Amino acid sequence: MGGGGGGGWGGGGRGPGGGMGAFASFMTRFQPDFMRRDVPLFREQLNFDDQQMEVIESLVNDYDLAFGPAAEASQGKIQEAGMRMFQTYMQGDMRERMRGIRESIETDLEQMEIENGGPLTEEARRTFMRQRMEKVGNEIMEERKATGADVETKAILEEIVAEVNRWTAEKARMRKELVTSIEILLTDAQKANFPKFERFLRREKSLGNEALSGEGTNLFLVIDEAELSQPSIDGAVKILDLYEVELDSALVARDTFVEQSEPKMMRLTLDGNADAARAMAERQIALRKSVRDVNDRFITQIADSMSPDEGAKFKKAALLAAYRRVFRQTRTSEAFEKAMQMTDLSPEQQIAVAALQAEYEGRLTAMNEKIVTTTRKDEPVQRLEESGRMIGVMAGTMPPTMMMGRFMGATSDPVGDLMDERGTMGTKYLEQLRGLLTATQQEQLPKGRDGGRNAGAFGTGKITDLPPQFQEAAKAADKNKDGVIDEDEREAVFRNMRGGRGGGPGGGRGDRNSPQGGPPSSPPSSPSGAN
Repeated sequence: MGGGGGGGWGGGGRGPGGGMGAFASFMTRFQPDFMRRDVPLFREQLNFDDQQMEVIESLVNDYDLAFGPAAEASQGKIQEAGMRMFQTYMQGDMRERMRGIRESIETDLEQMEIENGGPLTEEARRTFMRQRMEKVGNEIMEERKATGADVETKAILEEIVAEVNRWTAEKARMRKELVTSIEILLTDAQKANFPKFERFLRREKSLGNEALSGEGTNLFLVIDEAELSQPSIDGAVKILDLYEVELDSALVARDTFVEQSEPKMMRLTLDGNADAARAMAERQIALRKSVRDVNDRFITQIADSMSPDEGAKFKKAALLAAYRRVFRQTRTSEAFEKAMQMTDLSPEQQIAVAALQAEYEGRLTAMNEKIVTTTRKDEPVQRLEESGRMIGVMAGTMPPTMMMGRFMGATSDPVGDLMDERGTMGTKYLEQLRGLLTATQQEQLPKGRDGGRNAGAFGTGKITDLPPQFQEAAKAADKNKDGVIDEDEREAVFRNMRGGRGGGPGGGRGDRNSPQGGPPSSPPSSPSGAN
């Protein structure tokens, strides 16, 4: 029967994003290995009869009644200790000092830019932030030593470690008692099918314990939800059987080590052995990558087993499930879809919007692939850095201010930078789309952060703000040569495009397999990259 805390029956619940680094799954140990909602699965998966079901319901109910209060009590002790530990960092005027760090840094950076005669480079800004935060943090550390706050913090950590170890043993005992009772009920046939049932439950409960994008993907759910044809599903059965076994092996290895290593890491940290604690954090990340890699590898294998159309449908659904932040629909894509559904588009507008949409979607696909590649490379690095900072602060060897690094912008964020770049690109294409629509049509587009920002029938109206492939036709229609397309010049633009002038649709120029006109110029960055 399975191991613990996710390694066997255990549950998870933390999505990617980190923050706690090596301790990202810490609170999942308070989730039960069995829940009442699991009871019907015994009948569905193992064909339990009525008598068996009656016993199972009683066993799981007794387990639930015992587990809930015990877990709540243990979790409460740890949370209370955590609050006391937090307060050791917030003594005196510390809260106000921490709040003022960012303000003072920004003020000094503004002064430096004035003295520099222009903006600093991102690396220069980050270096200054890190140095300032380290300086303030070291001062705080010295003050904590002088007041004895550091000793108080470690004493509270000792309480937490002791309670975690006690609860881990208690949870394992409760699980073992329940599992032993369940095993007695199994017939020979049910025993033979039980490993598959165990793998099913492990996926259901353990995949949510993710710290990396793609780590928590369940391709069985993707298959169910992707609206694939039955022949495609049937053709993937053998590959899915391999996926089930390989994923389960990776989950067991990950969850067993994570559960066992977390209290050990805390112990090593308290004993001043930060290097050994970091080595365990590295092993955690390596095992998490193994789970993610199984998912990524089988996304390709399953898609390749299907027809091109069905495989593309599955892969799109799987990538959305694995990297939702990257592949969810952008506001610009939504705007193009809405525009193409407009019934009052002229034939010329339909051609122009469709061409611009194809260009944008092509560049979006390339950008998304780049973001996924960077995510796979950067996320494990970031999680290890978070772990190192957490361990350093707990051990008293690193200033607590260093926990604010990513939040303050003092550390690099390659994925965030690419998302901003994608947002900038999307905003530009959105403005180009607006430039092809009338004022009334623009009002029908989905509203976003910059909805309605550049009013006018042709967006800003400036020819230089139009898609590059349309600018020649616009220049020919610009009667007063003021560089702006007025309302009475709009139809002339479309006539010129239809007649073959310009490099846009109807012009007949350009390589069909490459975007025309080069990349659009970039407006100010969109913070969230949602375009």
